Amino acid sequence: MTVKSINLWLILGVALLWQPLSASAFIYSAEAVEGWVVDAGTEKPIEGVIVVAHWQLKGGFEGGNPVGELKIIETVTDQNGRYYFPSWGPKFAWSGHLKSESPEILMFKPGYKYLGMSNRWYRDRDTSKSDWNGKTVKLEPFKGTLEQYADNLASLSSGLWIVGFEIGSHSGDYCGWRSFPRMLRALDEMDAQFRASPVARRTVAAMLIGNDKFIQEKGCGSVFDVLGGAQK
Repeated sequence: MTVKSINLWLILGVALLWQPLSASAFIYSAEAVEGWVVDAGTEKPIEGVIVVAHWQLKGGFEGGNPVGELKIIETVTDQNGRYYFPSWGPKFAWSGHLKSESPEILMFKPGYKYLGMSNRWYRDRDTSKSDWNGKTVKLEPFKGTLEQYADNLASLSSGLWIVGFEIGSHSGDYCGWRSFPRMLRALDEMDAQFRASPVARRTVAAMLIGNDKFIQEKGCGSVFDVLGGAQK
């Protein structure tokens, strides 16, 4: 093979890596996502809603188990209720595939029910786009007991636990929780309310605190670096 032929193959290889997802199952990117959040009752913008988006890789024996996180981003709504996630990529996935429902978007503000949103699934969909881009969504004020609120937040905590910690058993990365510090601090404040009452349930913040020694051993630093304050 001549030098000219080798150079041609190198150029073609690099070009393939930069093709859209349809051309390569290992290279991913995402377009920017912009949206607005309003109160379900008043339809007025809500400032200070914590919004986390994540793009999860699936794999394993049946191909449907979480095996890694391609990207985790956190932001907060402004006075107009607007949130924004910038575009990213290209990123290489060493294993697994990006699930078509990505990105999953999780929203929470104390006093409101949490809201989780994801893309509709269909075969061969373009995973670089979000169904929620350009959309306005409504958060419902929570009306109920503190125990009922803890039950409502259980699904949010369960999802964040997988995204930020448990997925490390597959990917080796136990540090994902560091990507959503505002969410953790807000849920830690909820834990303080739960501890001051008969409510036994705890959030993902308390779950991470309970694993702080292990987390430090994995090189992620301490949960308290993010939460602040003395160890509880």
